[in-house]
Amino acid sequence: MAGSGILEDPTGRSKEDIEQALQTLKNSAERDSCLSACELIEAVTFRSTTCQQRLLEISGIEILLENMKKHLQDRELQIMFCRILQHLAASAPKELSKAGACSVLKAVLEAHPSEASVHQASWQALELIALRDEEARRVAVQDGCPELVVASLKKFRGPGDAAVQEACLAALQALLESATSELCQSVAKTGGIAAIIGALADHRDHAQMQYWGQIVLAHLCCDNPELRTEAQRKCHWQKIEIDFDL
Repeated sequence: MAGSGILEDPTGRSKEDIEQALQTLKNSAERDSCLSACELIEAVTFRSTTCQQRLLEISGIEILLENMKKHLQDRELQIMFCRILQHLAASAPKELSKAGACSVLKAVLEAHPSEASVHQASWQALELIALRDEEARRVAVQDGCPELVVASLKKFRGPGDAAVQEACLAALQALLESATSELCQSVAKTGGIAAIIGALADHRDHAQMQYWGQIVLAHLCCDNPELRTEAQRKCHWQKIEIDFDL
């Protein structure tokens, strides 16, 4: 979310709106009220760093994560929650990590195995958190998120799934920052190389997909000749050119 926090609340909404919306989430069990509160929080945290800071000051992250767990099966609410986490990741990745955001996002993914839009939003949020905080990345890796990304890549192979596959590749790249040889081997053993190349083959004319796929594949194989040979063989079969020396 590159634009998050650049403009200071042009809507006229105030920090008091954040407080009221969080109180609604904390006290209301009514689904539509929670959705309205989330929509307001999403709008103001996208535009205002002041509102992001106020949310942090009044335990907003904890309230958001508790509601994500409470409404785990609600697709629309989960997408809205994930958007809010994306906005907050730029300024508060450590706070999100300490509050357990990565584990909650994993639970959301597992609760919606066939919802592409939920996977897209969840992986976009996790990517930003893991990319900006080393401890969050460690926790996510320990929880099996790299292997879960591979599962998402395998699941969503339809012609309309480019956006979710792109989100998966970006998240996998974030999780592979400073990756150990063991982690790369683990990703490969779950079919990661084939899944990445499959995404590239599915969307040959999608520039961002090709960019992320090449970056992730080169990163995954750079220190392992065996994995590199496997990837080169699969790329050759699919007529895909990859520069493994990025």
